[in-house]
Amino acid sequence: MNWNQWREKARKQLIDGVSPAEAVWNDSPQFLFSVLERKPLEKPVIPKEFLEIGPLIAAAREPDRWDLLYRLVYRLNHETSHLLNIITDSDVKKAMDLVKSVRKDIHKMHAFVRFKKIEIDGQEGYIAWHKTEHLIMELGTPFFVRRFGDKPWSIFSPDASAHWNLKELTFAEGMPEHEFNHQDEFDEVWKTYYKSIFNPARLNIKMMKQEMSPKYWSSMPETALIHELIREAPERLQKMAQAPKVRADVPANLSLNGIKDLAKKCKICPWAEYATQTVFGEGNPKAKLMIVGEQPGNEEDLIGHAFIGPAGKILSEALIELGIPRDSVYITNAVKHFKWSPSEDGKARIHKKPSGSDMHACKPWLEAEIAAIKPKVIIALGATAATSILGKLVKINEVRDKVITNNSLAESIVISWHPSAILRAYDQKDANEKLAQLKIDLAKAFMLTAMPNPTAYY
Repeated sequence: MNWNQWREKARKQLIDGVSPAEAVWNDSPQFLFSVLERKPLEKPVIPKEFLEIGPLIAAAREPDRWDLLYRLVYRLNHETSHLLNIITDSDVKKAMDLVKSVRKDIHKMHAFVRFKKIEIDGQEGYIAWHKTEHLIMELGTPFFVRRFGDKPWSIFSPDASAHWNLKELTFAEGMPEHEFNHQDEFDEVWKTYYKSIFNPARLNIKMMKQEMSPKYWSSMPETALIHELIREAPERLQKMAQAPKVRADVPANLSLNGIKDLAKKCKICPWAEYATQTVFGEGNPKAKLMIVGEQPGNEEDLIGHAFIGPAGKILSEALIELGIPRDSVYITNAVKHFKWSPSEDGKARIHKKPSGSDMHACKPWLEAEIAAIKPKVIIALGATAATSILGKLVKINEVRDKVITNNSLAESIVISWHPSAILRAYDQKDANEKLAQLKIDLAKAFMLTAMPNPTAYY
């Protein structure tokens, strides 16, 4: 039984007034003697919140999931429509624990699936095998249609399989791992990439197993190197400790154009060699508001302008809605080169989060931009920008409602979500919330540019 089949059966039983103790999910008959105790419903009410979490609970590898769902929907109709807000309720707590676990499993699928190239009748295709904790094939695979929709692929798990033929996503039976045996040239690409990003200074075997459980290792080619890298960690750590930290050398008192021209030649970080070009900030050189993002994306790297990709579109639309002309502000990034890793088929460049050393190397360019423009307010979008501006790690949801007035870079600093966080949101509700908060924070930052003494207002 799946979520839609359960909904159909649950609706009929709700209308008939079947209690949770009587509800059945197979073809077994219900006891007739209890009919007099039933509470029929002419039209059951199903809250939107229940419809959002229901498919996740239905995907949980939990024997009691169908009974749990029915208890919730029955109580929502017969006890209180606000049941899901009572987090101390045992049914609600169990439901939310399952939702959290299933969402985590979907996230792991998106992170750990590794496609392998095959050829069928002269046509290129891709296959992958992934072990899931829950029954998430139908929930987790639409992500791959959006991400890799231009090529046919199949994903197998022990329970089910998903197949994309460039037109339709279909589902079928699963496959045990011992029947899935395929290697291709991109296994070596993943191994090389994983070895290049492995940081022995951050080696925490217990944490690594929590984040990337050993149960996934057999289907991920790069994990064949884990034991070797752990053995080599002490030697690599010593070499890292002896290597000096690099940092761009930017002369003082340069004009904005002078800084930009000099930045074009910067090779201080290793990513300069692999990026198309330095992507410098742009906008009003006398702007009172500076917007700082993370780093250029693929489109920005190719074209040479900041915030012009999908995240840039969200930012531009938000500015337009708020009546803030884009050319009235200055927009830049904390890191000026595109840091990327190869896609699973080697044909695309996938964004890779800048490290602390990347921010350290590039910060003189950001400081020089700020010194040249002298913005009254800076809004940092995302954790990388916030960390670079504040000089310490921060959590966006803990600081975004604050105005920071004790930083030497600007009178006021506001922290908000990077537009890419909206693109990566778990669901539409999460995306809408983050977008609304981004707009609030942009409006706040713009308003602060006109305030003589922001501490008097916040």
